[in-house]
Amino acid sequence: MAEGDPHKKQAEEQKKRAEEQLKAVLRIALENDAYDRMINVQHANPQLFLAAAQNIVGFYKQTNRKLTDNEVLQLLQRIKQMNETETTIRFQRK
Repeated sequence: MAEGDPHKKQAEEQKKRAEEQLKAVLRIALENDAYDRMINVQHANPQLFLAAAQNIVGFYKQTNRKLTDNEVLQLLQRIKQMNETETTIRFQRK
């Protein structure tokens, strides 16, 4: 076994624990349908999941109210729009 393996294993375990803690907070901050949506997003787009999770946790701390599935969907759409660059195609005729 290589010497770096214990550190790598420890880092993976720490990452897994942080992920589980985040899921636990989301379970509290979201209604069931919204939580299910976020888990699906996590599998499909981990970066979008993390960005949305940070926003959700901040919102919950401020309002102390659970977000609905519709609110999470709107949040995801806004984050995705902010991260996408608009592509335009222009045709020039000679």
